[in-house]
Amino acid sequence: MKHGTRKNPHAVALGRLGGLVRSKAKQLANRENGRKGGFVKSRKKKIAARLNARRPRPGRRKNSSKP
Repeated sequence: MKHGTRKNPHAVALGRLGGLVRSKAKQLANRENGRKGGFVKSRKKKIAARLNARRPRPGRRKNSSKP
């Protein structure tokens, strides 16, 4: 979303209601995806997550024991 623009709150509420609906088509799709093993992260994403976790972040220090 561009800086300075606002979403229409009525459209946001309408979209939220649509996402909450449990239709037969959504139930069928959920079952099919579950049979395939559900949401599986790719190998590249797992490796990237590990690398990002080890990367020191600027402005953060490791916990040091202070007397």
